[in-house]
Formats: sequence, C-alpha cells, structure tokens
Amino acid sequence: MIEDEDIRSQLCERFRQSLAKPVSERFFDEDELVDLFDYAGDLADDYLKMEVLLCGARLYPDSEMLRERRAIFYSTFSADATMKYLDDNVQETSPIWEIMRIRARAPQGTDAEKAIQYLLGGVDKLDDEEVIQLVELASQLGIYDWLLRNDRLLREKCEYTPILLYEMAVVSELNHNYEKAVSYLEELTEAEPFNAYYWYMLAQDYDLMDQREKAFTALDYSLAIDPEGKEAMQLRARLLLADEATQDKGAEVIKALAAKYPDDADVQRVSALINLATGNLAKSRETMRHCLDLFPGDRGVLSDALAAGIGDLSAILDRFYHSTAETDEATWLDWADDLRANGYVTEARNVIEAYMRNSDAPLSDYSIYLDVLFYLQDFNAVNRIVDDSADESVITRGDLYANIIIALISKLKDNRTEDAKRFVIRQLNENFQEAAGTGELLERISAHAIATQIMNILKSGKRFDWQDFDPFGIWSTDLPF
Repeated sequence: MIEDEDIRSQLCERFRQSLAKPVSERFFDEDELVDLFDYAGDLADDYLKMEVLLCGARLYPDSEMLRERRAIFYSTFSADATMKYLDDNVQETSPIWEIMRIRARAPQGTDAEKAIQYLLGGVDKLDDEEVIQLVELASQLGIYDWLLRNDRLLREKCEYTPILLYEMAVVSELNHNYEKAVSYLEELTEAEPFNAYYWYMLAQDYDLMDQREKAFTALDYSLAIDPEGKEAMQLRARLLLADEATQDKGAEVIKALAAKYPDDADVQRVSALINLATGNLAKSRETMRHCLDLFPGDRGVLSDALAAGIGDLSAILDRFYHSTAETDEATWLDWADDLRANGYVTEARNVIEAYMRNSDAPLSDYSIYLDVLFYLQDFNAVNRIVDDSADESVITRGDLYANIIIALISKLKDNRTEDAKRFVIRQLNENFQEAAGTGELLERISAHAIATQIMNILKSGKRFDWQDFDPFGIWSTDLPF
C-alpha cells in the first residue's frame, strides 16, 4: 500500500478527474483502488468511497480486498444494509469481516473484550486497515481501557507500528486521555520525524495539557517541515493570542493567514474575532460580511456574525436557511439555545423566528421561544402564542412546568389578572399531578411553589404590583448566562 501522502493525493486527484470521463476510459489497478478507498476514509468523503467501490466492482468483481471495503462502507452507512451484506457473505473470514461482524453485534463490556481477544488469537498479523478498524471498533464499543492493557499484544500483531501509534493517539484523544495521546505521539514523531501533521497533533495535545512551551516546540518542528502548514500556523496564532504579552504576534500571524487564504472560513472567522476583540468593530463586521457572502450556509460563520452584531439579521438568517441542509427544527432550537446560554437572547429570538418564517412545518416545541420572549419581557407575544393555541398544546409540549409559569406571569404582566386566576387554578388541578423522574419532580415542586404563591395573592383580593414581580431575578439582576 502507498505510504507517501503526496502520491496518495496525486492518485486521488487522477481518480477525481477520471470521473468526468466515460466509464470505459477509467482504469486503476486493484491496489490503487484499495488505497483510494482508504484515503477517502481519511478525508471522510463518502462520494469518493462510493465511486471507488463502483469502479472496483466493474474492474475487479472478485476482489477480496474491495469486498472488505464494501463491508466497511456499509457499516458506516446503514445498520440494516450492513447486516444484509454480512448475511450474504457468511463464507468470508478475514479480520476485516470479523471486525464488521463484531461491530454489527455491538457486544458490551467483557463480551466485547472477549470477542476482540478471540479475533486476535486467530491472526498472525494485521495490515494497516485492519489495525485502524480494530482500534476504532474497541473505542466504539467502550473498551478503550482494554486497548491500553493490550498494547504489547497489538504491537506484536500489527505489520506497521506507526499506524497503531497514530490510531491509539486518536482514540486516546477521543477518550480525553491526553497524557497517553502525548505518549503515543512522542513515539510516533520519533519513528516518523518528518511528518509535519504528527508534530501538529502533538502540539495540540501538549496545549490541552497546558504544556505551552512543549506545544510551541512541537509546532516549530511541524512548521520547519511544512512552513505553509495552515493548521499549525493557526494553532501557533491561538497560543500566541492566549498570552497578553504575545497577542500582537498572534494577530500578525492571523492577518497573514487571512490575506493568504481569503476563501477559508475558519481563518476569516478568527481574523474577524481578533478585530472584534481589539475593538475594531467596523473591520470585524466587514470581514464577517465577506465570510457570509462566501459561506452563506456555514453556521459557525453566522454564529460569529451574530456575536459581532452584523447587519439585518432577518435577511441574513433567511439566506442561511435556504443555503444549508440543516433545516430541521431540533438544529435551529439547539442553536438558539446555545445563543441564549451565551447571552445573545435577541439573536436567539431571531434564529427561532427565521425558522418559523421559512420552514414548511410549524414549530412543535415552543419552550425555548417562550423562554426567550419572557426574558426579553415581550409578554404580549407570549400571550398571543398561548391564546392562539386553543388546546394550550404550546404549554404541554416541551418544558411543561417552565411554560406554565412563563404563561402565568405573562398574563399578570399584561394586566390580565382574572385570566391569570382561571389559568393558575386550572393548571394546578390538571398538570401538577405526576412527574417523570427526579429532575422533573424538582421542576414540578419549584413551579408548584410559585403558582401557589401567585394563586394565594390573587385569591386574597389584595392590591399587588405585578409589574415589579420578579421571582427569578432575571430582570432586576444579570442572569448567570
């Protein structure tokens, strides 16, 4: 298999160019197609993987290695398709096939450990892809600790140790064991000292362990090997920006990157945020508008633009909705919730209203929207939403107890005291009877206490200034978010 990254990249480019030609003019040998599939996996490019498999099926219909890659592809595509494919190939017994079968069964705990131990007992050596799939499988099954305990066995079984070191470093990062990841990456950079990406990975993990000087040293090695390494330069800039004494140097690195990569969303975002942080609001907004024009469907860019307070949010959000594949309600509500949690409450409202304005489906869960309107003191809007729901389903869906209190206080703030009295009596009689789990029980108890307090005041007939009523302290003091 091809080890040189440049050669793999050139092979990939040649294959991509061949896709525009007639099928009869496409020719690649079997090993090249296997390398292409594995490289497509590194790139997370499903289209490339599929085209490689289709080409392989035409040129090498009996290829065992390409059939194995089909099993890998199905395992990341559909559980049902994976099981059907495995059932149709019960005669296949290579390590890849056994790994796919274990993945499909998804054993847990000691059963998972025994399954992988049994698999290893039946093989002398594992090739690169088999090592990759085995380590990923163990991590997916939640037995990362087993990998660490069996480090020596895995080294004995693998044909090429650096592949194992890399994969172990990756799963160690995924399991937040940065100390172990550093250990593997230090060994990996000794084995392959001229791989700039490995030094960059090591710098990242040193940074996560707050070992700043070692992170800079690893970056120096990475950039000495590849002076144009964009990711390494970005990390260097971020480390410089984190220290007040070196912020100017970090800003210069980012400015150079922004000039060199005008079409790179991540670089431009960082550049805009630096301008924002240094008080150059006009320049920040200019950069953000440029990013939005280039990447109208990039939610990260748009979130930063919202933070910078850019332009007409309604028009920008409408354009984003029609430029992105993320048009489901859950995604937009999660986004609004994140904005709200970070203090961008008006922006959260704009996000939800953009979804409501553009989606063909009505909003099914109003909880976040009601909470945002309540915080912004738009009680009239809350009341309109509740009034328009004849069966009050906007209250009963989602965060029931929070919705009840929001609706109740909004009625009082709008001077609808008689309506509020009827509402609170009905809610106490109908919706405070059961709670699913401890968390909901605590919510119910808190809401019940506030509702009862309000009901007692209303029943007493005493004068009460509801405009100053603030049981959560959200208008008289700053919220923690």
